[in-house]
Amino acid sequence: MPSLHTFAVPVRMPFDWESLLAFLRLRATPGVETVTDSAYIRTIAEATAPATLRVTYDRANAGLHISYAGAADARGPVESRVKQIFKTDVSTGPIEEFLGRDLWLAGYVARQPGLRVPGGWSTFEVAMRAILGQQISVSAGTTLVGRLVRLAGTRVNEIDWLFPSPEQVLAADLAGLGIPQKRLQTLRSLAALFAEQGEECLRRDDAMDRLLAISGIGRWTAGYILMRTAENHDYWPEGDLVLRKALSKRKELVNPAKLARAFSRWSPYRSYATIHIWRGYVSSTNSAAINHD
Repeated sequence: MPSLHTFAVPVRMPFDWESLLAFLRLRATPGVETVTDSAYIRTIAEATAPATLRVTYDRANAGLHISYAGAADARGPVESRVKQIFKTDVSTGPIEEFLGRDLWLAGYVARQPGLRVPGGWSTFEVAMRAILGQQISVSAGTTLVGRLVRLAGTRVNEIDWLFPSPEQVLAADLAGLGIPQKRLQTLRSLAALFAEQGEECLRRDDAMDRLLAISGIGRWTAGYILMRTAENHDYWPEGDLVLRKALSKRKELVNPAKLARAFSRWSPYRSYATIHIWRGYVSSTNSAAINHD
């Protein structure tokens, strides 16, 4: 039986654990991830065999408590991936100070100290989710990602699966996904990029251009993928509907050009401006129907 390993990862305070779980809960991949009110749980392949990872927040000690069963030498990769999901090393103080100087944005920022832009277990997972979630609701996107896992992923047991690798996505018969052929080709083209160049393919300065060169990926999708996965905090989903609603003073939506001008004020932290508006606007309107993936 694999040994159970536990360790802690410190987080920079303030740290809004609840908002991270809320975001991840809506997007939890069926069969791979489970998000409760207090824990993030998922299947992983970093250990000697498929294992289950559990992450909880130790508020008293300002850290994440992580446990998994498997090889001790898997700790490094596991810790790195947990950090990239929860952005534990990000110091939000300077970001909030900068964004809080803007009179329009100040209210959102003041109400949400320690808010993070949620990351993902891998850049590839976030990218697949973004393609499958284009122009549909968050819940519909979650359904499609779960379908992708069952068509291309690795079955662990009756209920648990491992998220597919780029190579598995390329090899699988995805006709059962139920998406338009053009979007399916976009999915495959993106998987081919990752299969050829690995996770680092979007860590380069030309990452935005690489994504936009793929047919079916526009500035919203490319910005969303990089917002959640890049170290740079300035990427944002250009033209996003929720952002346009939030910045509109009348019933008529603010146009994308005016939205871009407004966001130029918040550079180099437009990723954080986005998450503050998304979280704050939905809370203020109490609308669970607002979707952005």
